[in-house]
Amino acid sequence: MHVNVLVRETNTVLPTDGGDWAGVDRGVYLLLKQSVHPVLTYGDFDSVSDEERDFIQSKLEITPVKPEKDETDLELALLDIKDKRYQSIDVYGATGGRIDHLFGNVQLLVRDELKHLNIRLIDGANIVEVIPEGRHTVYKHPGMKYVSFIPVYEGTELTLEGMKYPLSSQLLNIGSTLTISNEFDDSKGEVSVNQPIIMIQSKDSGRMME
Repeated sequence: MHVNVLVRETNTVLPTDGGDWAGVDRGVYLLLKQSVHPVLTYGDFDSVSDEERDFIQSKLEITPVKPEKDETDLELALLDIKDKRYQSIDVYGATGGRIDHLFGNVQLLVRDELKHLNIRLIDGANIVEVIPEGRHTVYKHPGMKYVSFIPVYEGTELTLEGMKYPLSSQLLNIGSTLTISNEFDDSKGEVSVNQPIIMIQSKDSGRMME
């Protein structure tokens, strides 16, 4: 099963078909304003005004969590969505705004409970996801030019085929920039890795999706 998740405002057009919707905090309000009824809602709703909160409560029942908590709203959402047996999750609005939230949201992708799910963070210029250990065929996303691989574990060994800059059992450590701004030769490539690695497909910000 697939679910789309909206966290906050985003610079990309949201899909109109293909799965359920979940709203996280302000994302609930934004979905309702677009006449999309989320099947799941999460958050403490500290990012909406009193008027916006009244609007939300006029449309559906919410159960806000306490603002003082150890997890972010998105972390709570993804862990609960996993327990509901969703295997494919596209998250919108998780990369803009505060940079601490950006780093935290990317780190969620390699959390033990989540790293083997198909979770993507999507905005107008980037698609961020985890490639699990093993050999995988990866496909170029329409409109994207670059593909980068970010190691998150020391001793990551990466092989790339079907890329402009191929690699064979290349050892990568955290902090390495060797695998930034590669490109697909065609529409797909082969990735072999001994432990999970973050893959980012992107294009220059001057050509953002509207």
